[in-house]
Amino acid sequence: MYRKKIYKSYFTYPALFFYILLFIIPVILNFVYSFTNWNAIKMTGETVKFVGLDNYIKIFQNKELIRVIFRTLFFAAVTTFFKNIVGFLLALAFNEGLKTRNILRAIFFLPAMLSPLIIGLIFGSVFMKNGFANQLLIVLGFENLTRSWLTTKSTALGTTMFVEIWRQVGYHMVIYLAGLQLIDKTYYEAAAVDGANEMQQLIFITLPRIIPSLIINLLLSLSQGLKAFDIIFVLTGGGPSGSTELINTLVFREFGKKLYGMSSAYGVILFVITAVAGLLVLKLRDDQDE
Repeated sequence: MYRKKIYKSYFTYPALFFYILLFIIPVILNFVYSFTNWNAIKMTGETVKFVGLDNYIKIFQNKELIRVIFRTLFFAAVTTFFKNIVGFLLALAFNEGLKTRNILRAIFFLPAMLSPLIIGLIFGSVFMKNGFANQLLIVLGFENLTRSWLTTKSTALGTTMFVEIWRQVGYHMVIYLAGLQLIDKTYYEAAAVDGANEMQQLIFITLPRIIPSLIINLLLSLSQGLKAFDIIFVLTGGGPSGSTELINTLVFREFGKKLYGMSSAYGVILFVITAVAGLLVLKLRDDQDE
């Protein structure tokens, strides 16, 4: 009992204080500023004024900005799907059986430890006109498919999604591996005795018991996709012609123009979208528990 009191007083309250100071207060301030005309260029010497929903009306009246929001949702959905599918398949492959599984786990997890700046610089050269990707296509006899992948409007977004998936799939693989290793082997032994094949064991034993890892991965990958910035900024900067512009790169651009009120509104929209996505995933977990 005494130790619990010490833990509560020395750890819980300071953690709560810093959480409020570093997260809750900035979120509230961002929300408040989104209703103002705060503009460092035009507001020199003037006071910041409350403008109500003007910033949000301007955002949703601009068709290009609506496209940015839907592009962000599309980016998050596609990367989330492939991160989890590929991550789960890798976890199944490296869970047991292979003698080199530990080395392979480390190799696939390594990209998650690298800086997005380094990854962006590497893949920026890989996908350039004379880069490795095009040279490989030429060797394989697909010369007609070569192009400048990151500066062609039709391929830029897909290429950035590929890099994001490659960068994070090993991270999600590790979480699935942790879930797989928690499953009692006696379930599989009993199923094998009853005549269940590997596919039936996967469907009726593995998948139901991997749900907690799936929920964690869905939350993480959705959050990563919705707030994607660094890898996009390094690879394309939002181009070409805005084809890879996402909400966070747009927020950065608006801050660069010193349009703080408008960029705060973008931040609020992103926060709401991320919160709704997180709540939907948690609702999925609650339905599964029932």
